[in-house]
Order: sequence, then C-alpha cells, then structure tokens
Amino acid sequence: MLEQKMPSITTRKYNSWCEKRALVCADQDKIRRATAFFTRHNLAPSERATFYIHELTNCEGLEFVAFSNTELRNTILLPYGVVLVPCFLSDIDGQSAQNPLVQLTMKMVGESRFIYDGWIPIQTWDEQNVRKAVRNIDEALSVFCLRGRTFFDWEPKYPAPDESTSIYKFESRHFQELEEITRILDSLGQGDRNALYRSLAWLSQGLRLNEPAARFFFSILAIESLATYIEEKAQDDSPLVVLRTRPFTEAEREKCIEDCLLENLQDNPTEAIRRAYFDCVVSITQQLKRHFRHVFQSDPELFTLLFEQKVEGKSLYDLRHDVAHGSADALSEVQRERIQQRVWDAEKVARRYILTVFETALGAQPFSKGIKAALWLGIQNSVVSSEDMYQGPTHMAVLYS
Repeated sequence: MLEQKMPSITTRKYNSWCEKRALVCADQDKIRRATAFFTRHNLAPSERATFYIHELTNCEGLEFVAFSNTELRNTILLPYGVVLVPCFLSDIDGQSAQNPLVQLTMKMVGESRFIYDGWIPIQTWDEQNVRKAVRNIDEALSVFCLRGRTFFDWEPKYPAPDESTSIYKFESRHFQELEEITRILDSLGQGDRNALYRSLAWLSQGLRLNEPAARFFFSILAIESLATYIEEKAQDDSPLVVLRTRPFTEAEREKCIEDCLLENLQDNPTEAIRRAYFDCVVSITQQLKRHFRHVFQSDPELFTLLFEQKVEGKSLYDLRHDVAHGSADALSEVQRERIQQRVWDAEKVARRYILTVFETALGAQPFSKGIKAALWLGIQNSVVSSEDMYQGPTHMAVLYS
C-alpha cells in the first residue's frame, strides 16, 4: 500500500496527488470535442493536451509530472500558482523495507531522478490563458538552474497521442550492414576516423535528447563538423578529399556581399551587414553551401531542404542561426513546437549526408534493408468508458520511476 500525506487545494483536479488514473469518459460527444483539439495545429502539444483533459474531465487546471535531480522534501508553491508535490518519502528512517514507496524512493535517490506531481490552476479557458499557463510552468522551473547543476523537466500527465514513443525493431540482418560500416571506419586514418565518429556522435546525442532546439542543433552540428573537416583539415591522401570543393574566389565573395546587401539593406541594415560578414567574409555558410552543392550535385533535394525550402519564412539553416545565436525563445512552447516540426528534416539531412559520404568517398553501399518502427500508447493515455477497465498501478512513483 502506497501511503503518503498530501496537501489539499480548492480548485478541481482530476486525480488525487501523486495519482494518475485512467481517463474515464463514456460520453462520445464529449470525447469527439476533446479529440478535436489534436487537430489544432496552432496549439503546441502541451496546450493541446491541456484543452483535451479539461474537455474530458472538467478539471480547473493542468496536471503534469515533473522530473528533477533536485530533492524537494516538502510540497512547494512556486510563482504563478505552480504546485510541486514530491511523489516519494521525505524520510525513510524507521519505515518498513517492504513498503513499495520506500523502495521507489531509494531508487529515485540512486538515480538522482525525483518524481513530482505538478499542478497549475487555469481560470479562463481560452488559447491565450492556456498558453500563458504552459509558459508559466517553464518559467517557474527554469530559475532552479541558478543554484547549481539542477534541472527540471516536465510533461502533461496525459500527453497528446502524437507524443508516443517510437520503438525500432532491429533484426540480425541489419547488423551485417552496420558491421560493414564499422569495418570501413576502422580501416581509415585516425583523423578521418575521428571526424566520422564525431559526426555520428553529434547525431546520436541529439536523438537521445528531448528538447527540440538541442536535437535540431546537434543534427546540424553533425553536418557542419564533418563538412568543415573535409574542407579544411582532411589530409591530401584522405579518401574524403574527393568531396572537397575549390576555395571561395574574390569575385564570388564580392558577389555574395552584394547579394546580401541588396536583399536586406533597405529593410534591416544591421542584418544585412551581419549576413554579409558571416556568409561572405568569414564564409562559413558559403563554404557549407558549396560543399553541399558538390556532394549532392546529382540530387539537389538535400541542398534545397537545408538552405532554400522555407517554413514560416525560415529555412533549416536560418533556424540554425536562430538557435545558435540565442534569438529563439527556449521558454516559448510555440517556438519549441516550430523547431520540433523541423527536427525530423534536420535529422534526415544529417543522416543522408553522412551516408552519402560513406557511399561516395568510401565505397560503402547504402542500407538496403528497411527497419520496422512501432508506436506504443499505454491504456492510461487512452479513454475508457469505466474505471474498472484499468486495473494497473496509479501511483506516479510506480508509473514514472
């Protein structure tokens, strides 16, 4: 039996503290109205989830789960009415070792990952106030980082279905192709080998992260790190130099500066000068553009996707500058969602680029065997018509630790 004293609040929650019940609703009209929020692309995922749960349960706020390496032994009230309730025991001395919550508390301590039940009240249910509430959670939790290497991550207790986890099913036939890639890498000189593994590491690290801006930026770094090595550092006897382009000529540099000034000088002189310097004088961007044109000269789709295809006025590389130079708002879920929508494109370009380097410069064959991916959505994120249809655990320490 999981027992813990919990605080009381005046606004209506769907769950008791540190509880996550199945969503129960037998009213099909209400379910249809709630599900309609999933098609609202002007809303960020947490906003869609917030409206969805409110429509189903008539709760008066957003219930969320928070994860942190910070141990808060008591319930705390943060700015904007944000409440955090520890879903673990503040003191296990004298407690029975057979108590499941004692064991789960010890597990959280060992992993430095504590589970909290979160709540923020919402008085007016319109787009502006729901968006403000979601941002207020981020703002309230972000200040903890000032006290040390502390972090808080959070998600709605009932996330939108499109946030389900993908499961990739590797089979023995896939390992033969991966072994061939490893064999080729091991046959290279140390500099080439390190450059390729460094690029793979950036892409791999990005896939492990949850924050869209970090995932996006790491995918771009996977491209830039390898392209810069090939253009500037690879030895002349390296097989990678077949992908190297000729240097930027003075005439090309002057033409680049002229184009940047013509395009931006009238509307934004500061941006015109910045683009002219970084795109043409320092020429990191132009070097990467020339490199991509050369690598994908028979298939310009990847060049177009990275530099020219714009979504809401931004190409992938425009978005890269926003993230790298800090002009993207990390606390705006709307902006994070816009970046999230481009993450797959960035990962696609990075993966295709690395594979093309293997194929063109190193003679490796592209992967020929597909891999199956599946989505999993637990019953606790689905709607059931009766409470009896779910007989599993409801305590958040069990569900999330």
